[in-house]
Amino acid sequence: RTSKSSGDAEQALELYRGMKNVKATKRFLEIGGTELAPMSTTSSLSVAMRYSASTDSVLLRILTDSFISRGPDISFLSAFPEEQEYLFPPLTFLLPTGYVEKVSLGG
Repeated sequence: RTSKSSGDAEQALELYRGMKNVKATKRFLEIGGTELAPMSTTSSLSVAMRYSASTDSVLLRILTDSFISRGPDISFLSAFPEEQEYLFPPLTFLLPTGYVEKVSLGG
């Protein structure tokens, strides 16, 4: 049983993945790349930003059209259900759109 209605499955959803102490390589930005392990994402931008808080970080915004193009909501399995976690399977391919935004926080 799930707390989501079946109508939610067909809704577009923005997901985020925050990674700290990494940089997006030029090669990844040009041709994309594959995540070898299960890929954790969240529908909460603030959660992703907390996970990526470091000097060098990457924050991915993943646009999904429906449940077919995203992993399942596993919040009900999580020790931190407020993180609104969606889990993609291993070998998920990420293809950048070409849009890059650089953000600096603090002084």
